[in-house]
Amino acid sequence: MPVPYRPAPPRRPTPGLQRIRSPLSRVAYGLPKGAAHLLVLEYGRVHLALKDGARMPDHDGPRLLWWVGSAPRELVVGAGTRGSLLTVPEAALMQALPTTPIGEQMQRTLTQDLDLAVESFGNIPDLLDGFATERQGGEAGAEIATAHYLSLILLQLWRRARKDLVHLGGAPQGLSERFILLAAQRARDHLPVEDYARELKVSRDRLGSAVKRATGLSPRAYLHRLLLRDAMELLANTGSPVSQVAFRLGFVDPAYFTRFFKRETGQNPAAFRKSYRRREASEPQSFAAWP
Repeated sequence: MPVPYRPAPPRRPTPGLQRIRSPLSRVAYGLPKGAAHLLVLEYGRVHLALKDGARMPDHDGPRLLWWVGSAPRELVVGAGTRGSLLTVPEAALMQALPTTPIGEQMQRTLTQDLDLAVESFGNIPDLLDGFATERQGGEAGAEIATAHYLSLILLQLWRRARKDLVHLGGAPQGLSERFILLAAQRARDHLPVEDYARELKVSRDRLGSAVKRATGLSPRAYLHRLLLRDAMELLANTGSPVSQVAFRLGFVDPAYFTRFFKRETGQNPAAFRKSYRRREASEPQSFAAWP
């Protein structure tokens, strides 16, 4: 009896590494949608070109550049440039992040573009070399090894981004951007606004005016908005008890979390979860418009 034909399942997208080795003329690399891209720019100059022909500002090395692939773009590399370009499909990126609070912080940081001027790349080049060796060697366990190398590369990038957040900058816009990035990582620590100001090396008043101008919210209100959004996502998308959601968000007392949530939304967490699931059964919901 003939065996029915069954097509092989599609291969899962895997990360890829390209070496940029001092081209004699300008070269372009496609950055596909649905992937993130890390450029370790040792020296030289690059810029992004968008699909509509618009050109983004130039970047000069040494630099770490991280772009999230929300739209197809093209990386244009100037003559004499040297570096390494790592492309990470979205699924591979999510698998490479640890399922821990640190992993959640990394995810919040790595879902946005990063532009980090560096004096040293640390051990990132060595990790890229190890990643490339495993990819090319084809030995037993190479897939496992490359996954571990990718996790270490992302961890080192996240650490560099954390250090960059606390560097003092002059423009209020830059200050608000650094606060927003820092808040994404530290909101669950429930630090007072004074601690954010101290870490960013500015006064509380200066931080407050910069954040208010950029977001329309005070720093405290902005931190509360982040906590509320995370709480909504956990209540809607997990079956975790309310007390566990509270602890994951850094609330020591679940009763205080319930009071916080009700003050912000008008509903207690259990009622919100119940009403959300009723709405979800009738039509798809999105968090895009929620606070």
